[in-house]
Amino acid sequence: MKSAKRVAASSAAIATVATAAFLATAAPASAAAGPGQLQVCSYGNYASYVTFPWRGGWGTPIVQSGTCRTFVNLGTWSTPEPINVRGVYNTSSNTFLIGSGYFRPSKGGSVKTYGTTATGSHWAVMPTI
Repeated sequence: MKSAKRVAASSAAIATVATAAFLATAAPASAAAGPGQLQVCSYGNYASYVTFPWRGGWGTPIVQSGTCRTFVNLGTWSTPEPINVRGVYNTSSNTFLIGSGYFRPSKGGSVKTYGTTATGSHWAVMPTI
């Protein structure tokens, strides 16, 4: 019995540390993205992420609803590249296209998603290039 309690306590401690580490990587909503950075904020009732078709479809990790994360080291070139903003349904792991735009790595940018998962009820504000 004592062994099971120790395992449960250890698991809880690990989960707390992992959560703290994750939260430390999330940028505050008011932070501006600089050169080579892309901030993704999920303000809707769903998680979202960004994919880069010119980078073989590589995408940012998923940003959970109600949070912002800033991704760094995305380059310094001045040519705008296409991006696709995608949402993740809050009832499954299926995804949907919110919109497409452009990102200029030398300038940095921010993507903000809004709305709900209902058809036609979600949108995104894209970086200005």
